[in-house]
Amino acid sequence: MNNLDRNNLVYLVIFIFVSFIYYGCQSNSSTIKLSKSKNAPTTSVVKAKLIKKEIFKNEDGTKNLITKELAKEVSNPEKEVSNPEKEVPDSEKDSVLAAAADHEALFLEKKFPSAATCGTCHPKHYKEWSVSSHSYSQLSPVYVSLSSKINELTSGTNGDFCFRCHSPIGANLGESAFMSNLDRHPASREGITCVVCHRLNKDYNKRSGRLALVEGGLLQPVFGPKGNEEMARVLDNTDVYRVVTEEGVLGRKIHKEVKQFASISQPVFCATCHDVTLFNGFRLEEAFSEYRTSPAAKRGTTCQDCHMGKEQGVASGYDVGPGAVVGGKPTKDRKITSHFFAGPDYSVIHPGIFPHNAEAQEMASMAEWLDFDHKAGWGTDEFEDKVTEDMKFPVRWDSVDDRYDAREILNSQFEHLEFGRNLRMQVLRNGYGLGEIVTDQSSEDGIRFRVRVNNKTDGHNVPTGFTGERLVWLHVVVTDRDGKTVLESGDLDPNGDVRDRESSFVHNGELPLDSQLFDIRSRFVVSNLRGGERETIIPVPYPVTTIPFVRPSTNSLVFSGEPGTERNHRRGIEPAGHRWAKYEVDEDKLTGKGPYKAKIELKAGMAPANLVGDIQGRGFDYAMSAREVVDGVAAGYETLWKKEVNFKTSN
Repeated sequence: MNNLDRNNLVYLVIFIFVSFIYYGCQSNSSTIKLSKSKNAPTTSVVKAKLIKKEIFKNEDGTKNLITKELAKEVSNPEKEVSNPEKEVPDSEKDSVLAAAADHEALFLEKKFPSAATCGTCHPKHYKEWSVSSHSYSQLSPVYVSLSSKINELTSGTNGDFCFRCHSPIGANLGESAFMSNLDRHPASREGITCVVCHRLNKDYNKRSGRLALVEGGLLQPVFGPKGNEEMARVLDNTDVYRVVTEEGVLGRKIHKEVKQFASISQPVFCATCHDVTLFNGFRLEEAFSEYRTSPAAKRGTTCQDCHMGKEQGVASGYDVGPGAVVGGKPTKDRKITSHFFAGPDYSVIHPGIFPHNAEAQEMASMAEWLDFDHKAGWGTDEFEDKVTEDMKFPVRWDSVDDRYDAREILNSQFEHLEFGRNLRMQVLRNGYGLGEIVTDQSSEDGIRFRVRVNNKTDGHNVPTGFTGERLVWLHVVVTDRDGKTVLESGDLDPNGDVRDRESSFVHNGELPLDSQLFDIRSRFVVSNLRGGERETIIPVPYPVTTIPFVRPSTNSLVFSGEPGTERNHRRGIEPAGHRWAKYEVDEDKLTGKGPYKAKIELKAGMAPANLVGDIQGRGFDYAMSAREVVDGVAAGYETLWKKEVNFKTSN
């Protein structure tokens, strides 16, 4: 290249660079002018998301999720953002705040409709779902703190691994896994909500979450097993159902199409979140893997047959009825699946927040419901008749009429919780059985007997899922004819723990170890810092390195078949299997006042109390104390089955 050509090339590069700078400045200038123009939009939702939100009260006691700085900017679009000192009249501020909040809600609803929106035409499905384990998946303070604790122990390498199954909407919106549920998008805190299943159009199989949901408002198509036949009929009868599928048109808005997605009714659809393998190969949950080799799978019984049928936990067939009720007019009868999805989990949070209730959500925010002291009796005649003028209430609940209205809502919530409890008991009783009791010895030389515990389902192990959390045990009490106890196993310490090695009272020497305890909760076994192994409630390894990491193993697994730093000591009962519990009363424990009687109870709870103790350092959502969480967990322990047996001795 000669010097002339080289110079021309240099000039060309300089010209392009200068032009780029010039037009860039022009573009920025235009943008600045637009933001100051009277015709420009006020603050956008996108900009609002960049500013940390806070809740503050209006004069009427309502709260709005918007920043004070943003309120000022929105109320005066011509004002420079850099001049935050200028105040806005309260009346104008209130209207601006309300408009901005409504705008944001509308924006988010167009991405992922709330379950309450779906419940307008699907009230039966909404009622069942609203108190289900699916709807509680993100709201659970135990889950939120456990996920945070695991990330603390793994230096953050676990990331949003848990969150993406517990709140697929939140994961799709890019929400942090560690923010309070009070600050989440409404559909995000709904957990496994309607659109999580009905806005999926791809097979993910065993994926451990990370679902790409199809975005869109209520009018956008949904996906289901049947396709569009009945939907098309409804749309063809607009004079009957008064429905519209376009924005800006008067009528009852409805999704324009139901696209067939056959996988939604297949067992592998459930595997996406119910077969969980960590990054290092550790198999945390194996519900689907258990099912694949089960007798139920071999005869063609699906997950949906047992968990979405007439009776929770057994293949009981399906109800028949209208798939939707549109404007009070039912659609044609069809197979109706249950959307309760019963499981061992139950709520420990404020009843104004859970179950999901559109009326409760309309009356008050989550934060405001937390201020309502339902345990003190607010909104009941017994309490309100004793209220004096000097008694102070939160602004939102200062009105006696509001407290009575809130109590009416809570009474319906308590009824709904009991409805959920009954269905939870149904699935647990269909999963666990208390079988025969065999007496091997009964004399003044001692008593020996066995109790058979059955897995009544042949679709998976019991317990299944996150088995390290699932506390299932036998409570056995043997007494003489005067009622004196000669043996007790399976009783609880003051925290609500059984007396195993993880009980703090046993650990501290305040209570003896229950050496005959029968429980089938799995244990996570991890490497000990000093060598060897130990059991832990949290599935995180403790190697000799400085920090434990949940990362792919660097060691060959050819011989062990599992990571060398941790393993799952599975103690559940295989499909259609059983386990014997053995008990002994030695001669020196007998009183000589026979006959003796044993009372045997098979009990179940969603989690041991010591798990709450291990994660309490991370704090709990809704400003709950560890004591409140533990008491809530222990209060939910259920007795599934009871039996009694007498032992005849020489006396």
